[in-house]
Amino acid sequence: MLLLKAHPDVDFSRELIVACSKNLANDAQSEGSRAKYLYPLIKRTRQRALIEKTVLQKLKKKKSDSSDLQQLCDLALLMYKGGNAKAREIFLQRFDKSFHEDYEFCGEEQILKMDGLPGLFRLAGKLGKVPKEDRWMYEYRWYIDELQDANPHLQVYAELETAAETNPDINLYYRFISAIEPFKKSRRKVPPAYTVAELEEIINRPNKRAVFKLDRCLKMKQEEIAAVARNFLDEKKKFRKFKYLRFFYAVKFPFDYQALMQIARGRPNFKTGEVQNAVLALSHFSGDDIRALALKKISTTRIPCDYLHLLVSNYKAGDAGILLEIIGRARNFDEVHLLVQGIIAIYKANPGPDCKLPLEAMYHSMNCSLHRRDLVKLLLDNHVLSEQIVQELAYDSHEDLRKLYRSIQRQRRRAAANA
Repeated sequence: MLLLKAHPDVDFSRELIVACSKNLANDAQSEGSRAKYLYPLIKRTRQRALIEKTVLQKLKKKKSDSSDLQQLCDLALLMYKGGNAKAREIFLQRFDKSFHEDYEFCGEEQILKMDGLPGLFRLAGKLGKVPKEDRWMYEYRWYIDELQDANPHLQVYAELETAAETNPDINLYYRFISAIEPFKKSRRKVPPAYTVAELEEIINRPNKRAVFKLDRCLKMKQEEIAAVARNFLDEKKKFRKFKYLRFFYAVKFPFDYQALMQIARGRPNFKTGEVQNAVLALSHFSGDDIRALALKKISTTRIPCDYLHLLVSNYKAGDAGILLEIIGRARNFDEVHLLVQGIIAIYKANPGPDCKLPLEAMYHSMNCSLHRRDLVKLLLDNHVLSEQIVQELAYDSHEDLRKLYRSIQRQRRRAAANA
């Protein structure tokens, strides 16, 4: 948006069409559709009509990839609400194709927002034809509940029941959807601490890796943690021994860390993750030998993502330069993303203004908005967030960062008023 404002004569249509047609998020499932971010860009360009026409044609032809389809359907809805009547026509054509061979299902949320009750009847008529054994894949009761919430003057389920009386397909869908329990918010139960026996049961499972819930680990008594540590030290089978390591990232290993160092010095094994998890366990400890291992691995591994956590408790003045050099080795978004968790962990544990350059380098080199939010928050907390980044936050692809911009502006206005 900043580029569009600064260069109104430049044609950005090719880039925008690509971004609309393909969800470019690092993790599209977690980050969701970028339609609300992209549509204001489309509206601002002089090529708006061309972009909208091209994007809608891509929706019409798109066969699969749920993340891309979700974004294209969201854009069609926004275009329709923005006055493009053709958007509804093309969207409905693609929605109907959802039930053809080779076409992935899409548009169930958008058709309700676009057409309300008529859209619901159209959706119900289509889903009523789905074979009984496949209906579980279309448990979208929450979309109907959202339609009801958005239209309190309607009796959505009563209207659906009435339509079901004369349409056998809608009747099948109505009976199916009515049998699904509505979503209810429930008070989250406070989980108890693990017992030693429960942890051993997790270790005994056939899974290659053990997963532990942090809040339950942190509630354990020190003598219980020590008992788990002794079980780890006594374990002879490597495939079982390595499963304990993730637990000792959640809670500090209560004995001498040399048993962890021995594993961390080994060769990384992606399948078992023993080196990576031993490094995470060592993040609680400081020691010259730990720092020496970190510097050795950093100097001999091009993307030393598995070893960055060794610096969490062993960071020293001047290490910002080392981290900046490591970030510069990355050749693409994926390699930068491999480094981000370690960089964030280091600066959460070692706050200070020297975080500025490494965190800015990550910010400018990565397409993951979820971690970008963490980077910006660290820069803000350390009072080194640049004005350039602040201005970009207003137009970030992630709503949380746009909210952060508004929060910063409110704080600035309050500070100015109190000055």
